[in-house]
Amino acid sequence: MNKIIFLFFLYTFFIHSLGANEPTLAILKSIDSNSRQSFNIQKYNFYCEPYGVKSLENMQSISESGSKCKESIESFYKKNPDLKYFTDEILKTEQLYHIEWRENRCVLYAQGEKTLSELLLENGLAVNKRTFKDEEFKFLYEKAEQNAKFLKRGMWNGTIQKDCATEINKD
Repeated sequence: MNKIIFLFFLYTFFIHSLGANEPTLAILKSIDSNSRQSFNIQKYNFYCEPYGVKSLENMQSISESGSKCKESIESFYKKNPDLKYFTDEILKTEQLYHIEWRENRCVLYAQGEKTLSELLLENGLAVNKRTFKDEEFKFLYEKAEQNAKFLKRGMWNGTIQKDCATEINKD
């Protein structure tokens, strides 16, 4: 009887261990922009968009054609081509990355514990979504955005914040 109980507990322990939330590792296949990357897990291909932020590319795409916002972002990227391809510099294709899914977006750990969203915010290439409430990341994202504003990085060094005020505050 003791052997049966022991085996039952052993079986329960192993089943529980198998169901643990292990990190999802995916292979980066391509980088479309700072706000969209293509990944692969075995035969499953999918796109990732940064969690909790709105990138300059997102603001540019929702802006009306000929709007000051769209023109301001285009001008910014012409002057700063390295920032247009920022994600190309920090991510490497065919490399495994840890990702987590949240609200149909990706938390992509790009540099150790730093997420791609946080790196985009730090460099003024994205803003926090105004309705973002995730306590796990909210403080880090707010800190990164405030730091970019203080150091006048990316969009905080020109007219984008004025020209795109509507898009920035839209969720």
